[in-house]
Amino acid sequence: MTAKDIERIGARRLTDVLEYLPGVHVSNGRNGVSIIGFRGVSSESNAQVLILVNGIPVRNTLFGGKPFEWSMPIKNVSHIEVIRGPGSMLYGGDATTGVINIVLKTGKELKGGDAGAFFGNQDTYEGWGEYGNEFGDLEYSLAIQGGGTNGYQGRVSQDAQTVIDNQFGTHVSNAPGFTNNGRDDIDARIDVAYKDIIRLRAGYQGFNHVQTGVGAAYALDNTGGTNNEIYNLDLSLNNKITDVLTNKTTFYFLGQNPSTDVNLLPAGTFGGLLPLGARNIVSGFQGTTGITTQFNYVGFNNHTVTAGTGLVYNWISDGTNKINYIITPTFVQQIPLTEASAFGIDPLLASKERTNYYALFQDEWNFAPDWYLTTGFRYDYYSDVSPGYSPRIALIWNVNLNLTTKLLYSRAFRPPSFLEKNLPLIPGTTIKPETVNTVEFQVENKWSSDLMTSANVYWFEQENLITSTNSTSVIPVGFRNSTPIDGIGFETETKYTLNSDVDFAVSYSYHGLPSTSYTGLMPEHMVKGLINWDITDNWAIGTQLNWIGERKRPSDDPRGNLSGYFTAGLTLSTKIAKPLEFTFRVNNVFNSTLKEPTLNPILFPGDESILGRTVLGQVKVTF
Repeated sequence: MTAKDIERIGARRLTDVLEYLPGVHVSNGRNGVSIIGFRGVSSESNAQVLILVNGIPVRNTLFGGKPFEWSMPIKNVSHIEVIRGPGSMLYGGDATTGVINIVLKTGKELKGGDAGAFFGNQDTYEGWGEYGNEFGDLEYSLAIQGGGTNGYQGRVSQDAQTVIDNQFGTHVSNAPGFTNNGRDDIDARIDVAYKDIIRLRAGYQGFNHVQTGVGAAYALDNTGGTNNEIYNLDLSLNNKITDVLTNKTTFYFLGQNPSTDVNLLPAGTFGGLLPLGARNIVSGFQGTTGITTQFNYVGFNNHTVTAGTGLVYNWISDGTNKINYIITPTFVQQIPLTEASAFGIDPLLASKERTNYYALFQDEWNFAPDWYLTTGFRYDYYSDVSPGYSPRIALIWNVNLNLTTKLLYSRAFRPPSFLEKNLPLIPGTTIKPETVNTVEFQVENKWSSDLMTSANVYWFEQENLITSTNSTSVIPVGFRNSTPIDGIGFETETKYTLNSDVDFAVSYSYHGLPSTSYTGLMPEHMVKGLINWDITDNWAIGTQLNWIGERKRPSDDPRGNLSGYFTAGLTLSTKIAKPLEFTFRVNNVFNSTLKEPTLNPILFPGDESILGRTVLGQVKVTF
């Protein structure tokens, strides 16, 4: 997905783009969290999906997955690389169902700048500016983006507090009411390079007043929210040692300062036993630093060899977790805000650390004309959990200049996060790493300069999926490994250029999983389409079409399956007033009823309404 594709869609955030990619679906979780699902597999923490920015991991060291309330504006994105399926051989743990690498624009690519703003309903506003250029052997770029929104307010008829009200004969729930999806974001980046030999990048992301959506504990919370500040720094050195040997070494640091102040339950809950409600305040520092080095050698006939190693250190410190309640099966009491550690060891934010060493080797062998065999292996050692290993084999046949087939096998793993490791359901047990073995067959054919099709079928077995046992509780009470899951699927995509002015892409995907207490919630069938028409040199229109199929419930969920939905988007852009450009964007043109499943049939049975019709206007100036 290139910057041009993103402009055609009129997207604001990474999740807007991902929703139009084959095999990917973006849903909602508690506490304002977006869930990115690949091939029918998902979790609230998104721990099975690895996010990279310029090839550097962006992880939540406590829960796994992406950082708290993480979002990504995309005005300074060059392109987005997506791997559907395992990626652990190259990228390590967490890359079990998919990898997303967001590559930002460099000065060489920009050679100038642009700035702009957009605004729309739901009190949405945003501004951005970016500039980059080359100066002799130096290359530099600067970018800043920021804005806010009140978000979509979906109607909620009952929530977790409604259940408690029914038990105690009270009426303190905020339901009937609306979900709270407001947030303010800022993103700033700097990139400096010398002769493509040395590159230094630094960035800051601030997510402020991120509201709780359906609530942190499925009880509507009109005042709570989360803030998170993320700092990143990376230095890369590229060295051409000889004509056949190159090396890239990267040092990186990622720091996070999340702080959450939420009301798990409203004032007066439990029949008035908690007149101030159940409040939870969490803050702490999460850090990741690493150094990686990789060599590429092409000195052997018909072979390209890659070898690499690295060291990554993760830690959590300065954590606080304050509560103003005690809730047990037999006892409920209001207390002053007190550190949770006063009642014993706090598994949430007690200081923790993890060291990860890895080594990888890969060989790409052109063993016959048009035939390639790629084999690779990666070993990861962890200081506090079991090691992981990730083999990969790919057989590629270029049948002719236009037709390519691939047969792939890969194994991926995910070590338990700090919280999962330290909060087993049964005390004294060990949470095992997740593993996924995948076999896949791909065919890609370029029928002409205007028509390209691709298709793939896959089978995977996921073992030791880490699940939380919170189906009837407002907080997780422990984690455990699941029994194996077998999944199958099929994905196909067609791209066609009708003429120099009109092109379209359409995709279909099927993802089949067994019915268990920890699967479901993602659609089995999806159809997606993008149509672009350059009406004149100065006018263009784009249409985005998505059909999301029925979502099956987990086997222990008594609710019927959640119906699918169809949504259409429309983007109109013009350059008639150069250097000014104007874009008009409508999401959910027909104002269809869109719902995403909630995980708890008891506390929040009504599912979550998302994205009514929204209208955005944008102005951009290029210089």
